[in-house]
Amino acid sequence: MQLNKKQRAELKMKYDGHCAYCGCELGDKWHADHIEAVDRVLAWCPKRGVKSTGEMHKPHLDTIENLNPSCVPCNINKHSMSLESWRKSIEHYRDVQLLRDSTHARHLHRFGLIEIKPDPVVFFFEKRGASDQHLTR
Repeated sequence: MQLNKKQRAELKMKYDGHCAYCGCELGDKWHADHIEAVDRVLAWCPKRGVKSTGEMHKPHLDTIENLNPSCVPCNINKHSMSLESWRKSIEHYRDVQLLRDSTHARHLHRFGLIEIKPDPVVFFFEKRGASDQHLTR
């Protein structure tokens, strides 16, 4: 759905100007994330590869109630995953990929400059105690 300026401003303030996921303060550039993905139709374009047509497989989910304010990195990383799939993906980065795939992270970890915590992934809106059904675990 195309948000007008008022709707966009209201959505940004849903969590007092913070990303619903990581909690960072949103600046001028932020995304309206579909909590439950609308799943865009993809098509093959010669010379450009696979691109989105903009058409949705689940247009019934394109509602203001299904939107969260998101920083650009969180929205891009979440992509079209469900919240639970994304949570598991983040845990996988922490538990498996970070120290396995990053020599820099391993070195910083050896020097005690970064700490890998076994804590569960809790999104900002969950810490805030959101009451919307879409937002509960």
